[in-house]
Order: sequence, then structure tokens, then C-alpha cells
Amino acid sequence: MNKGKQPAFPCHRSDHTPSGMTFRQHLVSLLAPVMLKSFFAHDAWSDYDDAARSLMDFVDAIIEAEQKDI
Repeated sequence: MNKGKQPAFPCHRSDHTPSGMTFRQHLVSLLAPVMLKSFFAHDAWSDYDDAARSLMDFVDAIIEAEQKDI
């Protein structure tokens, strides 16, 4: 997947992003703690694989929406 290779939005220089992360990595780092809290508090997902797939689907959807705006 080359979708996540662009630098973090809106700064196009990787030396200004948190730890030089791509936008995809940055979104995962922001969403994962929230999803894990929901995973343990509710029955939203059946297992870790299901939660991980949902996380990556969320991130990909956000990236696609951001690319449409640019």
C-alpha cells in the first residue's frame, strides 16, 4: 500500500512530524488507544484481528477523505 507513504498532513516535511511518522502511522497512534479502550469496555469487536482490521479501515478511510480535499 502506497497510500500511507505521504508525510503527515499538513506538514509535508517528515522532520516536522511526530518522530518522522507518516500520516498513516500518526493516525494509527492516535486511534489505537481509543479503540483498545472500547475493545475492552464493550463487545464492539469479536477478537483482536477484527479490531485491527477495523482500525486500518478507519485510517484508510480518513486518508482517502484527506486526499480528496487536497
